[in-house]
Amino acid sequence: MHDRDRTQNGGSLTEISPEASGRRDRNNVNSEASGALFRAVKHKSVRSEMHRMHRHKCSQEKKDRRIARRLEQERSGQRCSPRQVPKTIENQRIRDDADIEGADDEIRNEDADDEFALHFNHAMPPRLMITTGRKPSSEMFHFLENLFTVVPNAYYYARRKYHVREIMTLAISRGFTDLLVFNENRKFSKGAKVNGMLHVNLPEGPTCLYRLSSLVLSKKIRNHGRATRHYPELILNNFSTRLGHRIARMFASVFPQKPDFQGRRVVTIHNQRDYIFFRHHRYIFEVREREKPPRYILTSNDLHKTRGAVAVNQNEGVSEGSEETKRGSVVQQIHSLAGGKQAGLGGHDNKECEEGGNEDPRLSISPVHARLQELGPRFTLKLISLQKGLFDSRRGEYEYHYSGADGDKFIRRKFVL
Repeated sequence: MHDRDRTQNGGSLTEISPEASGRRDRNNVNSEASGALFRAVKHKSVRSEMHRMHRHKCSQEKKDRRIARRLEQERSGQRCSPRQVPKTIENQRIRDDADIEGADDEIRNEDADDEFALHFNHAMPPRLMITTGRKPSSEMFHFLENLFTVVPNAYYYARRKYHVREIMTLAISRGFTDLLVFNENRKFSKGAKVNGMLHVNLPEGPTCLYRLSSLVLSKKIRNHGRATRHYPELILNNFSTRLGHRIARMFASVFPQKPDFQGRRVVTIHNQRDYIFFRHHRYIFEVREREKPPRYILTSNDLHKTRGAVAVNQNEGVSEGSEETKRGSVVQQIHSLAGGKQAGLGGHDNKECEEGGNEDPRLSISPVHARLQELGPRFTLKLISLQKGLFDSRRGEYEYHYSGADGDKFIRRKFVL
């Protein structure tokens, strides 16, 4: 394609010389994005035309690669080409030394001496205190009502005018192992909204601060179920770094380590791109028996047989009839052929049925299906900070603090959990 751009400037067409276009391409050869290639061009019409030509060139190259793959597939005789793995943020993730790969003896030794070791050694059963901000709204109490159906051994204490440190002292004196403080915005005119959670592990910490969003209560979930009093199972998924491993153990310390499988309840805490998704389901396994026989699909061989049968009938006297009569004969032969195939065990000959006397294995198999029913609530958490020890907003020492000042906020392929 000749590198020439025409633009309208003051009612006349202006041609850009190949030399100027080449200089512009050489100056922007190191740019990755297509928009950066033409950023130096100040004229809007020229820039738009160059961008259009660039997109057309990329589209043509993509089409050529697709045709080349198809030809290679035909030459090799493969039925299907190997599936190409698309590029996503997850599989393009930037790995560093904080990632955990497989069994790590160092991580195992750290887990044996951390703040949650007593819980995982069954020496201290979880006991949870839940409170809110000052002057909680009705929306907050609706949320807590759903939360108490998920977390066992949880107790609510009114906040009143106490500070968080005073509440932590009270919780430690009464033998609680965790403290959850839920916050909400103050826009009462537009409706209060739960937007934060503070999780303090007692009596030594650590303390996590989360931003809470996308809250959906149980009554707003379609076809939701009602939770029972059985201890739930816990699934912690995709916490692949040291920090994520620590956060996952902190979540696990809230739930008892003796799930009741009879209740079939499961709590899923899934991390994806540093967003933590909370879900609550009940599962059930069903055995569904096949009531209808498998549908028979006519092939080209069957159609040839049908045409041959109709030709014989035409020679015997049907040929003098109208076109509708001929068409009706074809349809009748097709229906009879399909019905015979279905009666003959879905594609097998009737001789096999008479000789073996066995039923079609596809009719006798009763597959087992798994079905989920969401119980609620569902919400999303975003880790804001992880603080060593108990909560201290003034002199606390932070292990992690989410901030965009260091540039990590703008690296989309780098995750901390």
